[in-house]
Amino acid sequence: MEGFSQIAAAGNGLFSPLEPGAGGFGQMILDWAGFFGALAQVSGGLVGLVFVSLTFNSKALGVGSNPLLRALAEQTFADFLLLLLISLVMLVPHTSAGSVGPMFVAFSAADTVRTMRSMFRLRTGLRALAGGWRIAQRFVLSGVGHLMILSVGIELMRGNAEPGLIGSLLFSGIVVLLLAACRSAWLLLVHTES
Repeated sequence: MEGFSQIAAAGNGLFSPLEPGAGGFGQMILDWAGFFGALAQVSGGLVGLVFVSLTFNSKALGVGSNPLLRALAEQTFADFLLLLLISLVMLVPHTSAGSVGPMFVAFSAADTVRTMRSMFRLRTGLRALAGGWRIAQRFVLSGVGHLMILSVGIELMRGNAEPGLIGSLLFSGIVVLLLAACRSAWLLLVHTES
């Protein structure tokens, strides 16, 4: 193990050994390793289940189907995938705040742009559909989660971020994304069954 730490320390700053001090980002990652391991397993399983569901419900959610349900299915898949990516990034050994921050910004910014494009594309359908507001709520809740993850990334990029603040924002963003994706998955199940 000692050899790996020396190799990581000699790197270009993307991967560095634990930051000094008991309250640093590296210590936070160590403290939360069990949480991110469990999150990786849960989100990976849910990504797989949504993928299988989309495969078996290709008529209801595929090309030529209800565009609102298809967009909701895409959103659900993307939210679970984002949670999987977050957990995998946080499980990389000897990760520094300087490498995690840009990844979180890129992940959440790309997902936010995709969500906004979907909402813009579906705006007339959301207004016309009787349950359109319920579907729009799923996108909004997901967007809140993305903004929380984006703020974590920005704080990490700024440097000297308070680990307690980072941990709270990250946990809150993960819970919001998990809630949004699970609620959307349930709505998809109810709509495709009926």
